Formats: sequence, C-alpha cells, structure tokens
Amino acid sequence: MKNIYLTQGMVKKNYRCSLLGHQYVETKKINLHFSEFECTVCRTQATNDSRGNKITLTTRLKDINETLFYLNLKKQFLSRFYFQKKEQ
Repeated sequence: MKNIYLTQGMVKKNYRCSLLGHQYVETKKINLHFSEFECTVCRTQATNDSRGNKITLTTRLKDINETLFYLNLKKQFLSRFYFQKKEQ
C-alpha cells in the first residue's frame, strides 16, 4: 500500500467540498430555467447550463445571466401592462 502525503501547496481551502460535494443555495432566480447558486462552505458560484447541470460561474456566463434576467423582467412588464386579456 502506498502512502500519499500532501504538501502545503496541494491542500486546498475547500477540502470539505472536494470530499463531500458542494452545498449549493440558490442566490438568484434568472427565469424558469436558469438560476445562480453559491456554495455555503467555500463560496464558489455556479449556474445552470442548457441541460440543467451546474457549472462554475464565469464573467461571461454572469453577463449572459444578467441579460436574460432583464429580458425576463421586460417581458413580464409588457405582458402585465400592455397585453392584458380583455374581460368579456
């Protein structure tokens, strides 16, 4: 049996997450399909991809999520005030 010793440089700050997995909490709801998450232990951020899997949140994905969020707000505003169904 080999003994594996970790040096100081190899030990990560989030060793608990690497062993047990992240404990994600939803921080922002973008629309029905996309959300932003944050790990309560190591504070890493993640988002959903097109298939529903969680991937790390990069600056590019953060910009995309922000654009989707504002488009969703605009859609809700327009549907609420300008395109109301007429009651008969």
